[in-house]
This record gives sequence, structure tokens and C-alpha cells, in this order.
Amino acid sequence: MAAPPPPPSGPNQELIKAAKEFAAAAERFDGSQNEQMRLLKEADTLRYLLESPFDRMMKQWEGTTVISALHLLVETGALEKMPKEGSVTPKEIAALINIEESAIARALRLCVMEGIAVETAPSTFAHNTKSLAYASPGSREFFRICMEQLKAFLKLPDYFKSHTREDLFNLKKSPFAWAFDLEGLTYYEAISHNPDRFNMFNMTMTQLENQVPILGMFPWPTLKAEVEAEPERAFIVDIAGNRGHCLVAIGKETENGFGGKGKLILQDRPDVIASLTPEDIPNIETMVIDFFEPQPVKNAHVYFLRRILHDFYEPVCITILRNIASAMGPTSRLIIADMILPDKTELGGDMTIYWMDFSMMMLNGKEKTKGEFEEILGEAGLELVKIWPFGFGAQANIECRLKR
Repeated sequence: MAAPPPPPSGPNQELIKAAKEFAAAAERFDGSQNEQMRLLKEADTLRYLLESPFDRMMKQWEGTTVISALHLLVETGALEKMPKEGSVTPKEIAALINIEESAIARALRLCVMEGIAVETAPSTFAHNTKSLAYASPGSREFFRICMEQLKAFLKLPDYFKSHTREDLFNLKKSPFAWAFDLEGLTYYEAISHNPDRFNMFNMTMTQLENQVPILGMFPWPTLKAEVEAEPERAFIVDIAGNRGHCLVAIGKETENGFGGKGKLILQDRPDVIASLTPEDIPNIETMVIDFFEPQPVKNAHVYFLRRILHDFYEPVCITILRNIASAMGPTSRLIIADMILPDKTELGGDMTIYWMDFSMMMLNGKEKTKGEFEEILGEAGLELVKIWPFGFGAQANIECRLKR
């Protein structure tokens, strides 16, 4: 009898292992965000093992051309002119926006190859769920601000040729502001300088916030006895909490702050607070603050800081944290909701934190490792108590208290 064939080895064995892991992830997929991210990770690993180095380069070039095609279709309004139901020809779109129809056809064909829109018949196109996203206000503005960021990315080599190393950490010399001839303004001043860009930015922030988990990390309901024992102390002070969506979500999880016994306070800039109505933030107090000044609410049960520290390098973060620490009591907590950069980068991990970190460089910010968080906390008189991670990815709640 012939001997059985030897087990596969080398790259082929890796491929088989990755395929099995992908199949296992697909079988347990329950539609949740956690499982979706795990499944995408396995798919990325499988594709990586199948691709040659040149395949990867070509895939990147394909992505560049698709982005360019989408940019054309979004900025000219071509996607918006496509009916939400039914089909349309490039000639019909061209008549509405005065663009050469062959350019529209070429751009749409590229998008179809990426799964964005479908070609229902020769030279006849229709929306699908993915192309409709680019025609809806929130997603469209997110894409447009990404294109603004891309313009700045492409100028990075020239930025570093014309600036000192220290300039990267100067709030008024950000790569983004320099790319748009606005050096001397901070990133947020540069964004506000152009009303259209400012609108894009605000809509993008709303879009991104909808994708970032609020709950499922720190166990808010476990604070019930503590809050009820000292109701005179504010339950949560949400610092730079934008439109109060986090407090609304936490309020629901804690039955309106444990039956109204826990006071919820939203703090932000004057323009943000002025834009809110009581209906937007029921049972939530508002307060105008500047987090570069000492925190005015003393001895709250929890101070909440979400997606703020990644906007800045360490010295600015330490200033913000010291201002919060100055108001904290012996049992006060600070919960930092942010992503934690892994110590080591591995293929198939959560890509979000890496593109976000590179993007933050454009505006004088950075994502931080656990060690970097511990360092800035220590400098501010605080210490890390526990990290409460989300089920998958880099998102976490970092529980802190005054250093003992």
C-alpha cells in the first residue's frame, strides 16, 4: 500500500490554516460588530497569503483609481443624480451635470468592480446599498473630508523638507494647515476657516461617532450603590461631550442616572452648548467650559473624557489631565474612552487605529500605547486602575484615579 501523502507545509500550510480559521469565523458569525471584525480579519489574512508582492502593489493602485473615480462622481453630483430605484445611463447623467458621458461611464465601471453600484445592462447603471452611502449626506461628507486629508497626505514629503522636527509638535504648524496655506492657525482654526470644510468636518464627526461604541466596556450600572449613597456629588461630568450622545446612552443604561439620583453634566464650547435643546439631552445639565482651564465641578463620581486625548501630543494631554485631577476627590474616577495602540503591529489587527494615528499626525495628535497613557497619567498626578476593552479592536475605557 502506498504511503499517505505528507501533510502540507510552508506557505501552503499557512494558507490552509487561514482558510479553516475563516470558515470557522463564518460559521459562528452572528451579525454582531465583534464577529464581523473578526471575520474581516480572517479574510484579510487569507488574501494576504494569496497575494504576491506585485499583487499587493496593483491592489493599492486599483484602490487609488477607485477613490479618484468616486471623487469625480461625488464632487460633480453624478451619484446624487442616479435614481435611488431603477437604472440610468451615463448619457442621462451627463445631460444633468454637463460632464462628458464617457468619463462618467469609466468612473462608474471602476466603482462597479469594487462593489459600489451595479451595471444592470450594457452602459446602464443602478445604485446598490454601498453606492447609496456615497449619495447620502453623512457618508458623502465623510468621503469628502477624507479627500481633503488625502491632499494633505500627498504633501507630507514637502512638509518635512521645509520644517524642523520640532514643528510637527507645534499646534500652529500642523501638516494639514500648511498643506492648505493656513500655517499659523491650529487645525481646528484651519478647518473653520472654510465654511464648506467646517460643515464636512462636523458631519464627519457625527458619522464617525455613530461607528464608535459607547457602552459594552466600563460597567456603569455597578456604580448604583455608590451614587445613591452620595447623590449630592455629580454622577458623570462629560468633558467636551459634544452633543451629549454618550450621556444619553449611559443614562438609558443606568435608568436615567439611577432614577434621577445621579446628576449628569455635559460640558463643551459655547457654540456647541448653544446648539442643543432640552429635547436633545433630557435630564442632562449643560455647562460651558474650556478644558485648558481647571475643572469647575468638584468631586464628581466620574469624569468622562472621550476621544479627546488622541487630538494632542503628550504635553497638551498632561495639561488637560492636570485640570481634571485638580477637581477629583479621593473616590472620583476618570474614564478615558479612547483607542489603545498595540505595542506590536500585526497583520490582521484592527486597521482603524493605524489609519487614525496617521491621520492624527496631520493635526498635531497621536494615538497612544498603554505605556504612553500611564506616563501622561503619572505626570498629571493620576494612575491607571483598569483597562475595560471592547470585544474586538483597539477601543477601550481606561479607568483612572488620583495617584496614591
